[in-house]
Amino acid sequence: MAKYILGITNIKCGTPEADGKISQNLKDMGAPITESVTFEDEEGEVVKHFKEGERYPFLTLYSAAGTTFKFAVEMTNENLKYWLGGEVVDGQWRSPRGDYHKVQSLELLTEFGLPVRIPKATCYGVRKFGQKSTDLSKIEVTAIVELLADASEAPMVIGTKEIEQQP
Repeated sequence: MAKYILGITNIKCGTPEADGKISQNLKDMGAPITESVTFEDEEGEVVKHFKEGERYPFLTLYSAAGTTFKFAVEMTNENLKYWLGGEVVDGQWRSPRGDYHKVQSLELLTEFGLPVRIPKATCYGVRKFGQKSTDLSKIEVTAIVELLADASEAPMVIGTKEIEQQP
């Protein structure tokens, strides 16, 4: 594995395979907007069990929470349709009448070429309009990493397989 995980230079996405594995037909979405990428491991729940009058617990249970990945892309008709649904008619994006989200596989490439693969995430986009004339309007995409049905598959994989060197 690379010594550092730094920045995301490219994002690919696609519909997960029928067996739940990462998509083999990932669409290249290009680079995200600078400084828009975040990975957030949500705080889990800690439950402490005490005996009456004791300061320290005799048993502590921790239940981990999920991981959310966010990034932003340019507000183009193609990106609006892909991340928010709707349709493009005569060069105009027409928003859907209801909610829109999609399940996607994601592959992110870091500055040092280290891939981050997420086989299944529920994704939705939100339009963020620039408040000042110097602010870029964008689509902020939120991807909630999900557990796969196949227990042998990890919800997220960082890095590439190491190949043993023959003596």
